[in-house]
Amino acid sequence: MIKISFEVTDAPTRLIVTELMPYPIESVWLAQTEALYVQRWWAPAGYVNVDTELSSEVGGPWRVVQRDPQGNQFALYGKVEAFEPTEKLAISITTEIFPDTVLHLTQDFAERSEGTVVVSTYEFANEEELTSYLNLGGMDRLRGASARLDALLSQLAA
Repeated sequence: MIKISFEVTDAPTRLIVTELMPYPIESVWLAQTEALYVQRWWAPAGYVNVDTELSSEVGGPWRVVQRDPQGNQFALYGKVEAFEPTEKLAISITTEIFPDTVLHLTQDFAERSEGTVVVSTYEFANEEELTSYLNLGGMDRLRGASARLDALLSQLAA
């Protein structure tokens, strides 16, 4: 089971999510970077990814279309900012719901004896955007996605 923890910092305005995953780093990287796998887990509980396009090239686009429990569809999209296999993935994130807001996500991967540690740093433009994200249930959404990732990685390990 994935162990997850959260830390919020004020300067710079960040949400740092640390996940200890009892799975090999190669499987974790694959689940985080291959569209077929991302489509299965990268969404809050109750949401469904209906389309996923990912690039593995720096500067390349990515896009995920999600459907919420009420049937509303919207896209999240951005550019790949770093892609270093089994080490680092960084992307910008914009949504159709908040098109003027750009979030930057950097994920650092490290292999440990007990599995893989992924530190995901969400960098917000300002405190207001971070507070809005948290007030809209950001941490619960991340927990839901982490649980879905855990289920996928468990299947891949079987």
